[in-house]
Amino acid sequence: MSQNQDKKPSGLLADTTKLTIGIGSNLANVVYPGAGILGSVLTFAIDRFIKRPQNLLVEELQTQEVSELPENKASLFVPMAYRYFEAAKEGEYEHNLRLLASFIANELKQEVPDAPAVSRMARRLEGLTKIDLKVIALINSSLTSPTKQSLNSRPFVSAHGLANDANNKDKIDRERLSEALAEIASRGLLIPDGASRMDKGEEYYFASLAFGELMERAEAAIEKINAEQDENS
Repeated sequence: MSQNQDKKPSGLLADTTKLTIGIGSNLANVVYPGAGILGSVLTFAIDRFIKRPQNLLVEELQTQEVSELPENKASLFVPMAYRYFEAAKEGEYEHNLRLLASFIANELKQEVPDAPAVSRMARRLEGLTKIDLKVIALINSSLTSPTKQSLNSRPFVSAHGLANDANNKDKIDRERLSEALAEIASRGLLIPDGASRMDKGEEYYFASLAFGELMERAEAAIEKINAEQDENS
Protein backbone atom coordinates (compact mmCIF):
# COMPACT_ATOMS: atom_id res chain seq x y z
CA MET A 1 0.00 0.00 0.00
CA SER A 2 1.37 3.44 -0.90
CA GLN A 3 2.16 6.19 1.58
CA ASN A 4 -0.71 8.33 0.24
CA GLN A 5 -3.14 5.51 0.75
CA ASP A 6 -1.97 5.13 4.34
CA LYS A 7 -2.84 8.76 5.03
CA LYS A 8 -6.29 8.60 3.46
CA PRO A 9 -9.03 8.63 6.15
CA SER A 10 -11.05 5.46 6.37
CA GLY A 11 -14.75 5.48 5.62
CA LEU A 12 -16.88 8.23 4.08
CA LEU A 13 -16.26 11.91 4.61
CA ALA A 14 -19.06 13.98 6.13
CA ASP A 15 -19.66 17.59 5.09
CA THR A 16 -19.64 19.69 8.29
CA THR A 17 -21.86 22.39 6.77
CA LYS A 18 -24.55 19.86 5.85
CA LEU A 19 -24.27 18.23 9.27
CA THR A 20 -24.63 21.56 11.07
CA ILE A 21 -27.63 22.65 8.98
CA GLY A 22 -29.24 19.25 9.41
CA ILE A 23 -28.87 19.34 13.18
CA GLY A 24 -30.13 22.93 13.33
CA SER A 25 -33.17 22.10 11.18
CA ASN A 26 -33.97 19.06 13.30
CA LEU A 27 -33.85 21.11 16.49
CA ALA A 28 -36.02 23.82 14.94
CA ASN A 29 -38.68 21.23 14.10
CA VAL A 30 -38.54 19.78 17.63
CA VAL A 31 -38.40 23.03 19.61
CA TYR A 32 -40.58 25.18 17.34
CA PRO A 33 -43.05 22.76 15.66
CA GLY A 34 -45.32 24.38 13.12
CA ALA A 35 -43.33 27.61 13.06
CA GLY A 36 -44.15 28.14 9.41
CA ILE A 37 -47.86 28.46 10.15
CA LEU A 38 -47.76 30.04 13.62
CA GLY A 39 -46.56 33.46 12.57
CA SER A 40 -43.66 35.89 12.67
CA VAL A 41 -42.80 35.50 16.37
CA LEU A 42 -41.66 31.90 15.99
CA THR A 43 -39.98 32.73 12.69
CA PHE A 44 -37.97 35.38 14.54
CA ALA A 45 -37.14 32.86 17.27
CA ILE A 46 -35.82 30.38 14.72
CA ASP A 47 -33.71 33.09 13.08
CA ARG A 48 -32.36 34.24 16.45
CA PHE A 49 -31.83 30.95 18.25
CA ILE A 50 -31.21 28.48 15.42
CA LYS A 51 -30.21 30.03 12.11
CA ARG A 52 -27.88 32.76 13.41
CA PRO A 53 -25.95 30.33 15.69
CA GLN A 54 -25.95 27.83 12.82
CA ASN A 55 -24.27 30.39 10.55
CA LEU A 56 -21.72 31.24 13.26
CA LEU A 57 -20.73 27.60 13.64
CA VAL A 58 -20.51 27.01 9.88
CA GLU A 59 -18.41 30.17 9.50
CA GLU A 60 -15.98 29.07 12.21
CA LEU A 61 -15.66 25.56 10.80
CA GLN A 62 -14.87 27.05 7.39
CA THR A 63 -12.40 29.53 8.88
CA GLN A 64 -10.60 26.70 10.66
CA GLU A 65 -10.75 24.64 7.44
CA VAL A 66 -12.80 21.88 9.04
CA SER A 67 -15.02 21.27 6.03
CA GLU A 68 -15.04 17.46 5.97
CA LEU A 69 -14.78 14.83 8.68
CA PRO A 70 -14.13 11.09 8.59
CA GLU A 71 -16.91 8.96 10.06
CA ASN A 72 -15.31 8.60 13.49
CA LYS A 73 -14.99 12.37 13.94
CA ALA A 74 -18.39 13.09 12.39
CA SER A 75 -20.04 10.90 15.01
CA LEU A 76 -18.33 12.96 17.74
CA PHE A 77 -19.26 16.25 16.09
CA VAL A 78 -22.97 15.48 16.42
CA PRO A 79 -23.13 15.72 20.26
CA MET A 80 -20.79 18.75 20.14
CA ALA A 81 -23.16 20.55 17.76
CA TYR A 82 -26.24 19.60 19.79
CA ARG A 83 -24.63 21.05 22.93
CA TYR A 84 -23.78 24.21 21.00
CA PHE A 85 -27.37 24.61 19.78
CA GLU A 86 -28.64 23.91 23.29
CA ALA A 87 -26.63 26.90 24.53
CA ALA A 88 -28.01 29.01 21.68
CA LYS A 89 -31.59 27.93 22.43
CA GLU A 90 -31.15 29.06 26.03
CA GLY A 91 -30.22 32.55 24.81
CA GLU A 92 -26.45 32.47 25.25
CA TYR A 93 -24.57 35.65 24.28
CA GLU A 94 -23.36 35.62 20.69
CA HIS A 95 -19.75 36.24 21.73
CA ASN A 96 -19.82 33.09 23.86
CA LEU A 97 -21.33 31.10 21.00
CA ARG A 98 -18.46 32.28 18.81
CA LEU A 99 -15.98 31.07 21.42
CA LEU A 100 -17.73 27.72 21.68
CA ALA A 101 -17.77 27.41 17.87
CA SER A 102 -14.03 28.06 17.80
CA PHE A 103 -13.52 25.51 20.57
CA ILE A 104 -15.49 22.89 18.61
CA ALA A 105 -13.62 23.54 15.36
CA ASN A 106 -10.24 23.21 17.03
CA GLU A 107 -11.32 20.19 19.07
CA LEU A 108 -12.21 18.45 15.81
CA LYS A 109 -8.63 18.97 14.66
CA GLN A 110 -7.36 16.78 17.50
CA GLU A 111 -6.44 13.21 16.67
CA VAL A 112 -9.10 11.97 19.08
CA PRO A 113 -11.66 14.76 19.72
CA ASP A 114 -13.17 14.90 23.19
CA ALA A 115 -16.92 15.54 22.77
CA PRO A 116 -17.64 15.95 26.54
CA ALA A 117 -14.99 18.69 26.66
CA VAL A 118 -17.34 20.86 24.59
CA SER A 119 -20.14 20.35 27.09
CA ARG A 120 -17.83 21.23 29.99
CA MET A 121 -16.56 24.35 28.23
CA ALA A 122 -20.12 25.43 27.37
CA ARG A 123 -20.93 25.43 31.10
CA ARG A 124 -17.78 27.39 31.88
CA LEU A 125 -18.52 30.05 29.26
CA GLU A 126 -22.21 30.37 30.12
CA GLY A 127 -23.20 34.00 30.61
CA LEU A 128 -19.69 35.46 30.55
CA THR A 129 -19.80 39.15 29.64
CA LYS A 130 -17.53 40.93 27.19
CA ILE A 131 -15.76 42.52 30.16
CA ASP A 132 -15.09 39.01 31.48
CA LEU A 133 -13.53 38.15 28.11
CA LYS A 134 -11.34 41.24 28.39
CA VAL A 135 -10.20 40.01 31.80
CA ILE A 136 -9.56 36.50 30.47
CA ALA A 137 -7.35 37.96 27.74
CA LEU A 138 -5.58 40.12 30.33
CA ILE A 139 -5.01 37.08 32.56
CA ASN A 140 -3.49 35.18 29.65
CA SER A 141 -1.21 38.09 28.77
CA SER A 142 -0.08 38.39 32.37
CA LEU A 143 0.55 34.66 32.81
CA THR A 144 2.63 34.49 29.62
CA SER A 145 4.53 37.75 30.16
CA PRO A 146 8.31 37.59 30.70
CA THR A 147 7.72 39.64 33.87
CA LYS A 148 4.95 37.38 35.21
CA GLN A 149 4.56 37.11 38.96
CA SER A 150 5.19 33.69 40.47
CA LEU A 151 4.78 31.86 43.74
CA ASN A 152 7.03 28.83 44.07
CA SER A 153 7.79 29.09 40.32
CA ARG A 154 4.11 28.97 39.37
CA PRO A 155 2.75 32.14 37.70
CA PHE A 156 -0.29 33.73 39.34
CA VAL A 157 -2.59 36.71 38.87
CA SER A 158 -4.32 39.03 41.30
CA ALA A 159 -6.64 42.02 41.00
CA HIS A 160 -3.91 44.42 42.11
CA GLY A 161 -1.39 42.96 39.70
CA LEU A 162 -3.78 43.01 36.75
CA ALA A 163 -4.93 46.57 37.50
CA ASN A 164 -1.33 47.71 37.16
CA ASP A 165 -0.43 45.40 34.28
CA ALA A 166 0.86 47.16 31.16
CA ASN A 167 -1.61 45.11 29.08
CA ASN A 168 -4.59 46.57 30.98
CA LYS A 169 -5.23 49.09 28.22
CA ASP A 170 -8.93 49.31 29.11
CA LYS A 171 -8.00 50.51 32.61
CA ILE A 172 -10.26 47.96 34.29
CA ASP A 173 -10.24 48.92 37.96
CA ARG A 174 -9.26 46.67 40.84
CA GLU A 175 -12.81 46.22 42.15
CA ARG A 176 -14.12 45.07 38.77
CA LEU A 177 -11.11 42.81 38.36
CA SER A 178 -11.72 41.23 41.77
CA GLU A 179 -15.30 40.43 40.80
CA ALA A 180 -14.27 39.06 37.40
CA LEU A 181 -11.53 36.87 38.89
CA ALA A 182 -13.96 35.39 41.41
CA GLU A 183 -16.52 34.76 38.65
CA ILE A 184 -13.98 33.18 36.29
CA ALA A 185 -12.63 31.01 39.12
CA SER A 186 -16.18 29.82 39.93
CA ARG A 187 -16.26 28.27 36.43
CA GLY A 188 -13.08 26.29 37.03
CA LEU A 189 -10.95 28.41 34.71
CA LEU A 190 -8.83 29.68 37.61
CA ILE A 191 -7.72 28.02 40.83
CA PRO A 192 -7.62 30.20 43.97
CA ASP A 193 -4.43 30.00 46.02
CA GLY A 194 -5.48 28.25 49.22
CA ALA A 195 -2.25 28.92 51.09
CA SER A 196 -2.07 31.30 54.05
CA ARG A 197 0.64 33.90 53.58
CA MET A 198 1.72 36.72 55.90
CA ASP A 199 1.95 39.22 53.01
CA LYS A 200 -1.21 38.08 51.24
CA GLY A 201 -3.52 41.10 51.07
CA GLU A 202 -5.80 39.65 48.40
CA GLU A 203 -6.61 36.39 46.64
CA TYR A 204 -4.12 34.95 44.18
CA TYR A 205 -5.20 32.77 41.26
CA PHE A 206 -3.47 30.15 39.12
CA ALA A 207 -4.56 29.04 35.65
CA SER A 208 -6.38 25.70 35.55
CA LEU A 209 -6.05 23.06 32.86
CA ALA A 210 -9.44 24.23 31.57
CA PHE A 211 -8.06 27.76 31.15
CA GLY A 212 -5.22 26.30 29.11
CA GLU A 213 -7.71 24.38 26.95
CA LEU A 214 -9.75 27.51 26.35
CA MET A 215 -6.72 29.53 25.27
CA GLU A 216 -5.44 26.69 23.10
CA ARG A 217 -8.78 26.27 21.31
CA ALA A 218 -10.22 29.80 21.30
CA GLU A 219 -7.53 32.42 21.98
CA ALA A 220 -7.80 33.85 18.46
CA ALA A 221 -11.58 34.14 18.81
CA ILE A 222 -11.23 35.97 22.14
CA GLU A 223 -8.75 38.41 20.60
CA LYS A 224 -11.05 39.02 17.63
CA ILE A 225 -14.11 39.67 19.83
CA ASN A 226 -12.14 42.07 22.02
CA ALA A 227 -10.74 43.90 18.99
CA GLU A 228 -14.25 44.30 17.53
CA GLN A 229 -15.47 45.67 20.85
CA ASP A 230 -12.65 48.22 20.91
CA GLU A 231 -13.51 49.33 17.37
CA ASN A 232 -17.17 49.81 18.28
CA SER A 233 -16.56 51.60 21.58
